[in-house]
Amino acid sequence: MPLSNPDQRNRSFRFRLGIATVLMLLAIFAVVLRVMDLEILHFSKFRTLAYDNHVALVPVAPPRGLVLAEHGEVLAENQPTYALEVTPDQVPNLQGTLRRLQQMLDLSADDMRHFQELRLGKPGFDPVVLKANLTATQIATVAVRALNLPGVRVVALLHRYYPYDALFSHVVGYVGPVTATDLQDFHARNYVGRNYIGKSGLERYYERQIRGTMGYRIKDIDARGLQVGTLREVPAQPGDNLLTHLRLRVQQAGAEALQKDKGYRGAVVALDPNNGAVLAMITSPSFNANWFVDGISKAHWQSLLDNPERPLMNRADNGLYPPGSCAKPFYSIEAVQEGIIPPDFHTFCAGNYQLGGHTYWDWNRAGFGNTGLTKALAWSVDVFYYKLAVKMGIALQDKTLWRFGFGKTPPIDLPGGASGLVPTPAWKRKHLQAHWYTGDSVILGIGQGYLLETPLQLARAVAALANGGYLVQPQVAKALINQSTGQTEAIPHAQPVNLHISAAAMHAVHKGMEACVTTGTCHTISIPGITIAGKTGTAQVPVGYKNGHTVYNNDSLFIGWAPVHHPKIAVAVVVEYGGHNAWQALPVARAVIKAYLQPDEKTPEKVAEKPAAHYDAPLAIGEKGSVNPRPAHSMTP
Repeated sequence: MPLSNPDQRNRSFRFRLGIATVLMLLAIFAVVLRVMDLEILHFSKFRTLAYDNHVALVPVAPPRGLVLAEHGEVLAENQPTYALEVTPDQVPNLQGTLRRLQQMLDLSADDMRHFQELRLGKPGFDPVVLKANLTATQIATVAVRALNLPGVRVVALLHRYYPYDALFSHVVGYVGPVTATDLQDFHARNYVGRNYIGKSGLERYYERQIRGTMGYRIKDIDARGLQVGTLREVPAQPGDNLLTHLRLRVQQAGAEALQKDKGYRGAVVALDPNNGAVLAMITSPSFNANWFVDGISKAHWQSLLDNPERPLMNRADNGLYPPGSCAKPFYSIEAVQEGIIPPDFHTFCAGNYQLGGHTYWDWNRAGFGNTGLTKALAWSVDVFYYKLAVKMGIALQDKTLWRFGFGKTPPIDLPGGASGLVPTPAWKRKHLQAHWYTGDSVILGIGQGYLLETPLQLARAVAALANGGYLVQPQVAKALINQSTGQTEAIPHAQPVNLHISAAAMHAVHKGMEACVTTGTCHTISIPGITIAGKTGTAQVPVGYKNGHTVYNNDSLFIGWAPVHHPKIAVAVVVEYGGHNAWQALPVARAVIKAYLQPDEKTPEKVAEKPAAHYDAPLAIGEKGSVNPRPAHSMTP
């Protein structure tokens, strides 16, 4: 019933007024709190969001520097292409969008897997490539649906390309998509917006010089997310071009010689002995570096892993091999240098050497008779070096090997590299729990036993013989060329290490290695008009076990230089399982030397297609007797 008492009406009004006042105060308080939240507590966040409603900061990746051979041939270049990029933070339903794109563009499982791998460790605002090398049809498919695909765009990119496929893959290396693992060695901020980073070889070692400096654009964006203008632009600075010492013709000649007929596994390293410039660095077999640029497919990766030839292994600076008789010149140098033998030392060399009840066979069972240093090197007389090993002892043998750079990783402008193994009594005690015996030194004296070296180490060591006793630092890169100014900055060579080898020791070994080519085991490498000094080597390598006996195969090796008195090229060649007498390494070395010193001839001269008749050597120098098949512990030259 209606209130008739004025006091009651007043009380009811005041009550309602109080309620309304409280509600108004609460509303005002809520508004104030919200304003504080927006303007104070989360000011930075919402200012950025508001700013992003009308501008977008787009990183601009610079062109990567080219990699060039010494005469200007392009070994790594950039080709224009189109790619599909996804910016995760700008996609409302990322997984749904990815499924839709996979169906629209017929993307493979590898494409989706690569995308997820590339996202790891990257901020959500950094675009990620979903598909590179788009076709015209794929570009059109995305373009007509662009308004319904926020955060997805087709962009023009420069795609890394290696025009010689597998020829330079191990030395030039390759690039690949940027991953979290890569960024452990580089600042992540330098790779926002970049698609590639050097993964191996020169591409990795000179990454900072050839990657360039990032630029950016600030774009004006309308409410639909479309660009209507550019507010500011800072251009990217292209990376420096990398000029190398590599010679295309020399690299091709060595690779073709290794692949001839059977397609041998092996490696070639060619240096300028005067400064250590790397003229060629070949590994066979190799792989196509272009497979890795956008992330290697599962099928390609599995094919490389399943290949028993191990094409991913860089045999030139990671392959470990017994040097065999290629170690003999270095022992000869040290023996003369230290007065263990005079340069004119001679000794009688029968077909074997007896020590402690054990027989160590020469590769020629008929023996070589009275033998001096020149003859020992020319014909690779094992018995001469068995005796020399006993005279030297393990301490001096090890000193010799370390002196010429064996047993430690060569300093070169490439990542990785193996140190090899120079065995010592301490090493044997630690790893084999056994004493060092004189017999170990005997086998070490012909470059066998536990001794392991890389082709790069052999090339560096023989370069020291060629140049008169200076251990050079191998270097692949020659100069950096600024793409904007054209200015060239030479990359200086490190000073070589003076080994202080006496003229008498050097002359004695030069004489023997030159005779090895003119009349000895290297004679098939001879090239008219070019003087060559060299040394063959054959190393027994255990490959299995059968009927209670170790089964061996033979690696073929060669080291040498040319011309003899004015050296321009030093070469080391290893051919795995090349057979007896090092005959497979010789045509490879010959092709490399000829390609460098006689570049005007289009095709190399035909070389011996069968092993040289080294087993006839004893009869040719006046010895009598026949040669039997090689027994265990004998070493061919």
